[in-house]
Amino acid sequence: MIKAAGAGLFFLTSVLCAASAGAQTRVPAPAPEPHVVYAVKPGDTLIGLGRAYLNRTSDYRAVQKTNRVRQPRRMQAGSRLNIDPNLLKSTPIAATLSASSGAVFIETNGQQVPARIGAALSEGQSVITGPNAFATFEMEDGSRITLPSNTHVRIAKLRQVLINNAPQRIFQLEQGRSAISATPTQNPAAKFEVHTPVSVSAVRGTEFRVSFSQGQAHTEVLAGAVAVDAGVVVARAPPVPAGFGVSAAQGAVTAPVKLSPAPKLDTRGQNQSDKTVHFAVESAASASAYRLQLSRDAGFIGVFAEATTTAPAADFGELANGTYFVRLTVLDANGLEGFPADYSFDRDLDTLETAAPVDSREGEHRKFLFRWSSAGDGVRNYRFQLFPGPADKIGEGKAPVVDQPGLTEPQLTLTDLPAGAYAWRVTAVRFKNGTVTEKVGPLQTLQIGK
Repeated sequence: MIKAAGAGLFFLTSVLCAASAGAQTRVPAPAPEPHVVYAVKPGDTLIGLGRAYLNRTSDYRAVQKTNRVRQPRRMQAGSRLNIDPNLLKSTPIAATLSASSGAVFIETNGQQVPARIGAALSEGQSVITGPNAFATFEMEDGSRITLPSNTHVRIAKLRQVLINNAPQRIFQLEQGRSAISATPTQNPAAKFEVHTPVSVSAVRGTEFRVSFSQGQAHTEVLAGAVAVDAGVVVARAPPVPAGFGVSAAQGAVTAPVKLSPAPKLDTRGQNQSDKTVHFAVESAASASAYRLQLSRDAGFIGVFAEATTTAPAADFGELANGTYFVRLTVLDANGLEGFPADYSFDRDLDTLETAAPVDSREGEHRKFLFRWSSAGDGVRNYRFQLFPGPADKIGEGKAPVVDQPGLTEPQLTLTDLPAGAYAWRVTAVRFKNGTVTEKVGPLQTLQIGK
């Protein structure tokens, strides 16, 4: 079980495991919800409280019995009543799907419909993301839950109890992962919980990461302090400080392990002009894997792509022009995810590709057609250069035998070139938004026989 310390927040999680290999996992019956404690005010009566705060006025009798109240019309101010939370009136808390990418569905009573941004969410509904799909939903106090691919989360409770104005937000993570940002609250009766088939996590306000896979849970603390314990009873475990993480499995919790520092992006990754978007990460000694996420916003609410790879690089394919953000993290040998590093990057497609020259004859003349292609916004002209000698022998300052700038078509024909080795290249000059840029293609060798 996990209990967070510092800034008045706490975090609870429990891990259950099979008694032995091949044995059936024993899941204890869920513990009853703790009673809500109400401090009696001057003039309060049980009937009045029942009328104002209980689902049925007559439920005051259950409160009277539980608390052994002899005079329901004359109660002592300052005394405390323990009330079953299932008896209390509440109002719904608004939640909205604020970001969605890929195959995301909202399930209501077993019926799934495609999600749309701005859709209202309520108790009993589920948000489901498919492969390479992402979703974020937010509550009215700014708290949010972001779901990556292949995740299913059900909204178990989303209400505010009237008697103490305490929000009750409970989510059942059936599978997958979730990143949670819970806005801090000073109400001691407030609940923000995320349940899984083997754990429960409760906070008053923080940002943290918890994962569960193949019988093992990981908790990484980025700020504050979190006390982590296994089992179903809160123990006085020493808090895990910020910058450390622990793993829990088979009823035991490891000692805190220092989280990997944020990795660094190769600086060339912040300007993406090639056909596909590709990132290289500086290798980290502690890394067993690297995780990269792409988002349309700096807060990573609108995540739309993710890759986890053992190599310090990832390719995300083609992407429309614009400004985006990439988040990098390192996963260590224990499966703990380290500190994130966020970068903005500009996507401005500007490619130049060449084709092999075509050799043809017209009568006594031998013609060589050189072709190339480019992609991306803007207006281009081209410069073609042909050098004597193979490409690996062309040094700086060597004069070309053909130097043709200002070409408006992506091709050039040369006639009757003497036999021998040549090197050729094309430079694309682009004019866009009042700016001139050049993209120089690689030198390529052309061997002409007699």
